[in-house]
Amino acid sequence: MASPSSRRIRAAVLATSIVVVAAGGVGIWKWTRPGGSDAVTCSALLNDTRIHDALGSSYRKNLSCHGLGEALRKAGTGDKPGIHSKGQAQAMRNILQATSDALTKSQQKSIAGPLRLPLAALIADYAPDTYEILKELDADYLTHASDDEPWEDNSGVHMTVAHEDLVRVVRAISDSPTAYAKVRSAEGRYAAHALATIPGTAKGFSLSLPPTGNALMLGALDGVAADVTNGLSKQEAARWNKEMVNSLVSSTTANIPDYKSNPAEYINSTWAKGLSATSTNSSKIFHEQGLHYMNIWAETRNESSKPSARQSEDCRDSQFRKYQETVEFLKDH
Repeated sequence: MASPSSRRIRAAVLATSIVVVAAGGVGIWKWTRPGGSDAVTCSALLNDTRIHDALGSSYRKNLSCHGLGEALRKAGTGDKPGIHSKGQAQAMRNILQATSDALTKSQQKSIAGPLRLPLAALIADYAPDTYEILKELDADYLTHASDDEPWEDNSGVHMTVAHEDLVRVVRAISDSPTAYAKVRSAEGRYAAHALATIPGTAKGFSLSLPPTGNALMLGALDGVAADVTNGLSKQEAARWNKEMVNSLVSSTTANIPDYKSNPAEYINSTWAKGLSATSTNSSKIFHEQGLHYMNIWAETRNESSKPSARQSEDCRDSQFRKYQETVEFLKDH
């Protein structure tokens, strides 16, 4: 996995239909809002030439929704998680932009149910890129936003799209709490990785930027979750949160590893251990996830440079500010 510190990082911007399935006496909620008047349909994407280009020889005009979802996932991913060719990264870029445009054109926030998990898997597989897009601090991702193709540096191949495009697509897949959790889990792990790779001698900007970036990225995801649950009844929102939290917990290791052997997983799993049946997307454990990550990291690494009270405040404020910005953006988009 490419380290955030391996790239030039500069501060450039701070700125439903529900079906219950009984299984062993337990209700399992499947969030399957169908493609219709309330969601971007699969046919809308199939008619986009960028999707045709992304799928290449796999394109069929009569692909089913499930077939399209699988084809999209395969088009953007490689043999190894997180490692992509320029062709795969270009396909991912096309998919995100075409999906965002379809959502804008239809004035819808949701996407056909069979596409949600495949798109979530794609976004998770591009966590080193989507993390940077969501937090909006890396100048490389801003300067390459107007490019027509991915770029490559010493850490690998990268792609970018506009921040608004990615937020719109993450919101579209998040009617599925499992899909949302898949994205948040991947981004959370990368955020923990960003902390774990800070040198022990780091001070000043090099010490404060990664926690702030984490908080901004997580704030964007907080805003997405708020937009989803604000549109649900109290009971539906509770079910969404329960499935989302369960998915997050199940994606972490049962036994927290030693910090020295796997610092990123230690940070992420320690935070996830604090989740409970009463945790919701609006609770402090989510709204202060960036701060929790920073505190877990600072208490464990045993270095002389520790986050100051001001850094803790900045971390908390950054996540809340990005949350508010995202909520406001999604009200009108």
